[in-house]
Amino acid sequence: MSVWIAETLIATALLMALVMLLRRPVARWLGAKAAYWLWLLPLARMTLPALPQGVANPSPLQRAADQAGLPTLLDAAPVTLPLQSGSGTPWLEIAASLWLLGVILFLTVQAIGYIRFRHFILNGATLIGEEGRIRIVTSPKAGGPLAFGLIRPVIALPADFALRFDPQEQAMAIAHERAHHQGGDLAANMVALLLLGLHWCNPIAWAAYHAYRADQEQACDARVLSLHGRDQAHAYGRAILKAAGGRRFAGACHLNRITALKGRLKMLSAHEMSLCRISWGMAAVALVTASGLALTASGTRAARQVAAITDKVESMNFGRLADLVAQPASASEIAPSQTPKIAAAAPLQSPAGQSGETASLPSVPPAPPAPAAPVADVAPPVPPVPPSPPTALGDEGERVMSHAMPSEAEIRRKIPNVDIANGCENGKSVSRQETVDADGRRHIRIRICQDQIEGQANRAARAGLIAARAQIAAAARMSDKIRAEVLRDLDKEIAQMDGEE
Repeated sequence: MSVWIAETLIATALLMALVMLLRRPVARWLGAKAAYWLWLLPLARMTLPALPQGVANPSPLQRAADQAGLPTLLDAAPVTLPLQSGSGTPWLEIAASLWLLGVILFLTVQAIGYIRFRHFILNGATLIGEEGRIRIVTSPKAGGPLAFGLIRPVIALPADFALRFDPQEQAMAIAHERAHHQGGDLAANMVALLLLGLHWCNPIAWAAYHAYRADQEQACDARVLSLHGRDQAHAYGRAILKAAGGRRFAGACHLNRITALKGRLKMLSAHEMSLCRISWGMAAVALVTASGLALTASGTRAARQVAAITDKVESMNFGRLADLVAQPASASEIAPSQTPKIAAAAPLQSPAGQSGETASLPSVPPAPPAPAAPVADVAPPVPPVPPSPPTALGDEGERVMSHAMPSEAEIRRKIPNVDIANGCENGKSVSRQETVDADGRRHIRIRICQDQIEGQANRAARAGLIAARAQIAAAARMSDKIRAEVLRDLDKEIAQMDGEE
């Protein structure tokens, strides 16, 4: 079982690297959906059991690799190291224990984070509609439209959703989050997090996870446009731009992933692909998936070559960790005293020149055992005397406790008086002033400048819109008409923010 786990982790890491190499060319020639479906390859390999010996015969692809001479480059003679039972530090068992501890810690943190995120978004949310099992709410904590929830699906919209988005953009934003629910993207994200937890110490898996989420958003964009028509691409692009930025959560699907903004806008400006091209794309993805599983399945030739590296995993014994913890401080304390034994002398031959008869010397009798050393008299242990409670003598000779309870005045002096209010002082967003009165009590005065904080938030949002405008203006693959409309909308938003200031 341990060898299968090691082989599977190595094989899935290699398949993740392969998908990251293929995803951009596949998305360019076969569409975003085909690139998204490529991520089924490492997941399918993770759930693939070891093949029986009769099934794992060389395939035609493996025979071609044998004829090309690749096995001679990949074959590695297993290195046999002498096993020292019970000696040395069990590094392999320690590494496996750390990996398992990291998996449990990663999954626990993700589960707790998702519960806290759901409570954070739904706290103070208002229900505005329902579409089947999907609840649509507005939340003051949501920075943009997002979808979450497997058992109880939710689409959360920001509190200013009706002000920031026009009716056409609102419909496209809600359609995007609805497509995430209907396409099973949230369940796929949970499985991807589980796979990432098994590869928590692998940087390839972290890079693959971010690439997978970007491909998922582009595939969802393609599904929405296929349902609503390419003529809605302008409104859809404006909705993506207005939702750009904000906080991201691992357990939700966001419309405001600014890291994939450029690729998504390029996809919106691309031409619609033909049905024949999409069919060839699906066939190519199926071929790559089948080939990758056939080459990396446990029991195949490639897996046996990987097993030459992971054979040592089979010799893991976690009992050595317990032996390492229970190892005594000094070995001389438990080493038994042994009396050397004198072996009988072998018969000696007579020297040359004498008769051929052999003479043997009498055997030396064994030495008598040494007498046991007298044991010194050992005094019986003295039972410990319990310590007496801390007491002190009063003035009248009576015994009183040395630790008296503090008075009410002392308690009030130790607890500071904190005054928090809204106000602007010294040009700071948050000002703090601390004083001590005559009785020794601390007084802390905190003033929070809400106007200055809102001004900083507006300036940050304006800087984000200006950066997005610069990216759109520099985009070479976008048509002039779409660029002009998007830039006009961005200029309108920037001017509106300038007027509010």
